[in-house]
Amino acid sequence: MPIYEFRCEVCGEVFESLQKLGDDFPSCPKCKSTQVIKLPSIFGFQDKSSKVSARERAILKRARDYLVDGKVGEARRFLEKAKEFYPTDTIKKLSDKLAEKKAVKGGYISKTEYVITKKKG
Repeated sequence: MPIYEFRCEVCGEVFESLQKLGDDFPSCPKCKSTQVIKLPSIFGFQDKSSKVSARERAILKRARDYLVDGKVGEARRFLEKAKEFYPTDTIKKLSDKLAEKKAVKGGYISKTEYVITKKKG
């Protein structure tokens, strides 16, 4: 069973829990609230600075995957949440830059020279 990290939305407690696939999220051990969210997590850290940089890389990779798939709205929402939990300069810059991007007809501009279009179907 994998270990997942969760954050309580009521008291802010961050905790880990062993979870089977499909299990309900656990309640907070501090305040017993069931309003918890699963955090993106990376395993095998050695120190705090490597933990932050590994998480930052994971967050940026996931945002990039959303953009490659043409899901700009999903990337915006994901980066806004990530900015709350891991407020690094790189994540803030990318989130702010993505918030400025405007949709073009049939797709989104992900880089100034590329237009990613969605297939109608």
